[in-house]
Amino acid sequence: MLTLALGLGTAPRHDSVAATATATASDRPVRTCESLTRLAFPDGTKVTSASQTTTAPVLCNVTLVIPESSGVLMALPVDHWNGRFQGSGAGGYGGWLAPEQVLGAARAGYASAGTDGGHSGSPLDGSWAWSPTGMNTSLIEDFAYRAAREMTVKGKAITAAYYGRAPEYSYWNSCSGGGRMGLAQVQRYPEEYDGILAAAPALHPDRFVPAAMWPQVVMRESGDFVPQCTFEAFTRAAVEACDGRDGVRDGVMNPQTCRFDPAELVGRQTPCGPITAEDVTVMKRIWDGPRRPDGSRLWYGIPQGAPLRYANTSETDGLPDPLPGDWFTYWLAKDPNWDWHTLTTANFATSFEQSRREYGDLLATDDPDLGEFRDSGGKMILWHGWADEVVMPQGTVDYYTRLLGTMGGKARTERFARLFMAPGVQHCIGGPGASPADPMAALVKWVERGQAPDTLLARNGDTTRPLCRWPAVARHTGHGSTGDAANFRCSTT
Repeated sequence: MLTLALGLGTAPRHDSVAATATATASDRPVRTCESLTRLAFPDGTKVTSASQTTTAPVLCNVTLVIPESSGVLMALPVDHWNGRFQGSGAGGYGGWLAPEQVLGAARAGYASAGTDGGHSGSPLDGSWAWSPTGMNTSLIEDFAYRAAREMTVKGKAITAAYYGRAPEYSYWNSCSGGGRMGLAQVQRYPEEYDGILAAAPALHPDRFVPAAMWPQVVMRESGDFVPQCTFEAFTRAAVEACDGRDGVRDGVMNPQTCRFDPAELVGRQTPCGPITAEDVTVMKRIWDGPRRPDGSRLWYGIPQGAPLRYANTSETDGLPDPLPGDWFTYWLAKDPNWDWHTLTTANFATSFEQSRREYGDLLATDDPDLGEFRDSGGKMILWHGWADEVVMPQGTVDYYTRLLGTMGGKARTERFARLFMAPGVQHCIGGPGASPADPMAALVKWVERGQAPDTLLARNGDTTRPLCRWPAVARHTGHGSTGDAANFRCSTT
């Protein structure tokens, strides 16, 4: 039995774990896949299965269980390992492993690992954090950062044991809650990853999750549960009013460059009936986002142009989405019988501030001081869709703005961290906009060759667009196909 010696503290870059395996320069394994089940870890971590696939590209699929922490899924290329490790995390409330993320990275040549966030369950079920005897603090800490940390350390150790050498470079690649987990690693263990790719990162669960209840509170208090087809009419009107600012009318808007007043829609007919003044008031408050009774902002609203399915008004009396519903029930009220109808716009701020007070320090990953990550040579790409109704993109822009202020301004910050905003792209993927085609390739070039990306090539079907470094936006030059990224330029005016 091979015993692995793990370095659990801050480790030197490119040699973050040590194993008693013999070093070799090979990109092929030095041991069989099945033999990984005989690995022993000092903390009792067990490799519960290790089996080799029979179809190309051949992979060694591994599952392991880390005591009191998490389940981990790994996939290791049997042929042509590229010498890199890629970690990923779980979205929502965690509790699940994302096989396509892990397997996709392995098919691209990475030794790949993913964590379930420290527990097993549904990504929309947050009840695991609560018990009749109190909050499950250890599980919450796993979810916050520890499960991803343990997956990283154990994943690199297994990689070294399998190939006979440690990864040369380590990358994080994940969206939403998985993006948050990546930022947690940067901020807590800045030398663990060479590159971070975080899409639509859920940086502020203590804020955006309770804020997701705001539409229901506004509608209940107004007595106007706006039907979904009316919401769709508001979104279409906003897009129609703001489309074309980039020189192309393509059904995509950028709320950064345009604001639409829905008041002009009063009386417009929809399949649900005419739009009323009350509907407009509700819509304005949802787009605006939650506020305190004195009018000061608590958090951002759903951006104009984003779908409003998250408001979940298919039921005539309203029905909170499980994500904020479980947050208020189990994380804030700590009472499975809590009734959401007790929330009002007057007392909403009290619950919101409780959320920040109890979970901000642990769960939020919005520390703008990334000096250690920068100094260790790390690089980070953030990108976010402007039509994201789940994780407010304004929160990512706010974080990056604070990052610029803390890390010495735009020029200095962009030496190691860049933000790209994607008009018309919904949460992680989808929508009428173009999503980044291969942002990981851009990150690898930056880390390993020093070639920082000025733009990210984005694609939606046959249409391509450049995603510009924030705050620039892509505008058509007036010449050539509007479906070709080559005919767009980035502009801040």
